[in-house]
Amino acid sequence: MRIFNKEINNVTLIIIGAIIVIVLLVSSVFLGVLPGSKSQKAPPATLEFWGLFDDSSVWQPIFDEYRKTYSGTFFKYTQMEPATYEQKLIEALASGESPDIIMFHSSWLPKHGNKVSPLPETAMTLRDFQETFPDVATIDFVSNGKIYALPVWTDVLSMFYNKDLFNAAGIAEPPKTWEDFIEVVQKLTGKDKSGNLIKSGAAIGAADNVDNAADILSLLMLQTGTKMISDYGMEAVFDDAIMVGGVNYKPGESALRFYTDFANPKSSAYVWNDKLTNSFDAFASGQAAVVFDYAVNIPRLRQKAPNLRLGVASIPQLSGGSKTVNYADFWGYSVPAASKNSVSAWEFIIFLTSADKNRYFANTVSRPAARRDILNEQKSLPELGVFAESVLSATNWYQTDPAAIENIFKDMINAVVLGNIKPANAISAAAARVSSLMRK
Repeated sequence: MRIFNKEINNVTLIIIGAIIVIVLLVSSVFLGVLPGSKSQKAPPATLEFWGLFDDSSVWQPIFDEYRKTYSGTFFKYTQMEPATYEQKLIEALASGESPDIIMFHSSWLPKHGNKVSPLPETAMTLRDFQETFPDVATIDFVSNGKIYALPVWTDVLSMFYNKDLFNAAGIAEPPKTWEDFIEVVQKLTGKDKSGNLIKSGAAIGAADNVDNAADILSLLMLQTGTKMISDYGMEAVFDDAIMVGGVNYKPGESALRFYTDFANPKSSAYVWNDKLTNSFDAFASGQAAVVFDYAVNIPRLRQKAPNLRLGVASIPQLSGGSKTVNYADFWGYSVPAASKNSVSAWEFIIFLTSADKNRYFANTVSRPAARRDILNEQKSLPELGVFAESVLSATNWYQTDPAAIENIFKDMINAVVLGNIKPANAISAAAARVSSLMRK
């Protein structure tokens, strides 16, 4: 048998060596070893993680699984109080005592975007983000092509109703349009001979005793086609008129009037007033048949009213509306710019958004998932299915200071309900105040 000569052997060895190098380089990219890969090896670190709503028992299995791959990563998890979280976070960042992973609200990018670091572009492309998560995540967490937070779960305003009260009133299904809603809640409302409310068909119309009042009003404005802010983002325009069929029409004013009519004793829609107890408590006790709330509050409701037969339905839409509009309010996870462990922190957040982890987390805490594929799986679930479907058509709007704007919207509602101010004047004053905030 003839043996190749030395020259041929050298050429062969060079070719084989080149092939091996190429294979190793390609493998390195796919394994996330080199820059430009989807994931980079996380250096050893102890990650300080500030969370909300969920205790460490929810997170520990995720931490344990992550450490199977990244044994040098440890976690210090703190469950914060929602009421004081934002202020404590601001104070921690100012003092140089920054956590490594934080919960970042869907409305925070205008106000706090400069306090967090964007996701490294090598970790996830904008296209991948948009294909993975609902459209509202792009609205809330992306600016100038950079991703500032990743959602692990989502949430959307929905209609909670008391099944027993609906059955007793002979109402077979929840209303799908606002026109039907008015008719249904009148059947569920009880009044004495003087017209005083004994039982409410729905907690809607006021501000101070209606949870999520500003969100409900924002939703109505968006459903009516209201443009909330100017194109350049420096002025509120939700009081502006638009041309419809050759006639000037103010959709924002119309939405405000529609909302406040539910708390107007002179209106045929009257079902609520400012003297009643808080909407959440009224619903839990059976004094209100309907409230508008988020999935994150279902556990609290079940704890307060374990015997309540809860029904969940999508928010009513406008009759003949050209598209379905829902309202999202949720949290993502981000990394403060001051974190000393940003690479490891982002690596863990990306890990959370994988399909199996997203499925575990969403199902464990009973909230709508963040990924489109897992949302599709949840559509068949009795309660979460409503949220999973609705979040795909959900939106919200750019708010420079969410807490301040919520108060402005409440003041606008109160001006109409309690101050006898015309909706046109109330909304004009509110828009001026929001514009002033935006120019600061």
